[in-house]
Amino acid sequence: MKVRIITGICMGAVMIPVLLFSQYIIYPIFLSLLCLMATYEMLKVFKKERRPEIAVPSFLLAASYPMIPFFIRNIDWQLGFVIMALGICLYMIYLFAMCVAHKGRMLLVEVFSTFTTVTYILIGFSALSIIRYLPFGEYEFLLIFFTAWGCDIFAYFVGTFIGKHKLIVEVSPKKTVEGAIGGVVCTFAIIMLYGFLIERFTDANANYIALAILGLVLPVISQIGDLFASLIKREAGIKDYSNLFPGHGGVMDRFDSMIAVAITTLMITMILPPFH
Repeated sequence: MKVRIITGICMGAVMIPVLLFSQYIIYPIFLSLLCLMATYEMLKVFKKERRPEIAVPSFLLAASYPMIPFFIRNIDWQLGFVIMALGICLYMIYLFAMCVAHKGRMLLVEVFSTFTTVTYILIGFSALSIIRYLPFGEYEFLLIFFTAWGCDIFAYFVGTFIGKHKLIVEVSPKKTVEGAIGGVVCTFAIIMLYGFLIERFTDANANYIALAILGLVLPVISQIGDLFASLIKREAGIKDYSNLFPGHGGVMDRFDSMIAVAITTLMITMILPPFH
């Protein structure tokens, strides 16, 4: 526990300045590093991290995708989305070509798993970058961090103190129904309070209907993202994705729920902005 606390403090000491100065390139660079490490961890799960024909293009996409929104933020968002979509399509076709070139020595199921999970990581960290550079993004992107971390913390404590009914033992033995509900309720309250404070102390107006939708949907998605990452670990027979953060595991152990939350937040805010 001591190691976990010390690591958490160190992570906070790095994260806080990055978030405070997120309008600068330091933020997308930080996301690119996380995306790169998360991609490496996922390739390692499928034993593809030492296959250069798979690893190199995956790493190139991971390093570049979170940077794209920063450089096109004042140009054309539609162009940026097209570039990113084309990149993923080319990545898919390239992996198919590798399957054909290896004449059956590269299993299709492994390639499909690699493409799905790596693309999921790319989109998740890119969404964290995209939201920051949208109008009122300086307020909206923090919803992702508050939701992912808040839901995780409250679900843990509620489950620890009053949890009696297991949620999905086969995937995550420690999670409880009470903890899951507590995470949703507490996160909903945090998001609504955050909207009130932003409206009270800034020039932004809060859309409480949008915030309520986010408050109900995001904590559920956060826990699904967490369980999905746990399912991959369980099937791979590993405890943590890596030892990058002592006591916490790897990037995918810490940002598993945030990736799912970022993607969902981007979809909802593009339709129904929480601030205007």
